[in-house]
Amino acid sequence: MIFFFLFLNFSGIIVIMKHFRFIVIFSFLVFQSCVVFQATKVPSNNLKGTLEGDVSKSPKIVFLGDSITHGRVSYDYVESIRKNPKLTNALVVNEGINSRLTVQILEQLDSVIKLQPDYVFIMIGTNDLKATLSKEEYEQYANLWKLKEPVTENSFVQNLTTIVHRIQNETKTKIILFSPPILGEDPNSIPFLRSKRFAELTKEVATKQKVIYKPLHETLTTGLLSVQDLKKTPYVKKTWKMYWTILKYYSTTSTWNDLGEANGYYYLTDAIHLNERGGQVVETMVLETLFSQGI
Repeated sequence: MIFFFLFLNFSGIIVIMKHFRFIVIFSFLVFQSCVVFQATKVPSNNLKGTLEGDVSKSPKIVFLGDSITHGRVSYDYVESIRKNPKLTNALVVNEGINSRLTVQILEQLDSVIKLQPDYVFIMIGTNDLKATLSKEEYEQYANLWKLKEPVTENSFVQNLTTIVHRIQNETKTKIILFSPPILGEDPNSIPFLRSKRFAELTKEVATKQKVIYKPLHETLTTGLLSVQDLKKTPYVKKTWKMYWTILKYYSTTSTWNDLGEANGYYYLTDAIHLNERGGQVVETMVLETLFSQGI
């Protein structure tokens, strides 16, 4: 009889464990789906959507970039700019998509040229520089975008130069290049130094092509150095921590600043993306540029 009851109890534990395993797997899938949905939602005012609608507004302002421009997993500075009272009559286009490298921006140039914008703000390079950090980082992008060539400093410069050159030659657009933001907040770490190098390369392209350069990386670095008791949290590849940060933003009342500070960052949320504090630096630079042109 004792063995019978023990068998029943053991069987019950097995059933419970199976149910628990199912709940864990189900919760994981729901979590992953929520993050992916929020992170990949395409801006309605992207290039394709804009070209399919009314393009009579003026001035036409295009933002080309990656997830930092996309604004779904960090502060949406493009949307904030679009809502500025002084830009009510402007056509603001958000052509930012997560994980883009310079090579994916090249694929959007026909649409940019077709729109014939008055201003194009370009912030690209974070994913290019990340792809140079390690074989693991590169393979992530290679698998996502079916890359056939390695990502290097030379490929970045070549692609960025081509982007600027085509827009210059085929439109009357005023081009503004931002240096990529910082990667992590430890100025002595390799990822941070790589982001600094790509900022230098961006400045070289801007100078050579004679377009406006905005020193975002340099401004954020100066800001970090002025912060007392800075934690100096470096970039470390932690995909699930990034996903968890995104989920908390969309499921709680936490701001990007709150989440960044909880992760040990001042300008960033997860070592890559900008919180409100960092994003508003970009926003200020954009508005200063536009308003100095008499808009």
